[in-house]
Amino acid sequence: MDSPAARLQRVLIGIMIPTAFLTALALAEGRIELIGCEGDTCNRTSQIALTLPAIVLLCLIGLAILRFSATLEYGEGILDRWFSREPESIMRERLEEERFEASDEGLGSRWAELEKKNLEEQYGEEE
Repeated sequence: MDSPAARLQRVLIGIMIPTAFLTALALAEGRIELIGCEGDTCNRTSQIALTLPAIVLLCLIGLAILRFSATLEYGEGILDRWFSREPESIMRERLEEERFEASDEGLGSRWAELEKKNLEEQYGEEE
């Protein structure tokens, strides 16, 4: 199974390709003016259509960050905090270790509270 970062790359590509196609259609129909915008020509173009190239740019930036992070160690990438690049088997092992350590810490505090309760009961009976 793929890592969450690999899935994110596929999603970004899946969003970027159709949006780039829609941007090209908007440019061809004149709904977006990038060069040669004069006076009323800019006013007639749809401002909402400018979100299409913005989405394409965001997807490209996200893909570039993920591709650049692929060469780095895990944890050093910008998006590693939100989208893990670890394979699923390594991620499972790490999460099991964290769960085991957390349960040990909780066990120690619960044991201490049980001892405290028992001691209080013993001293309460003696008085």
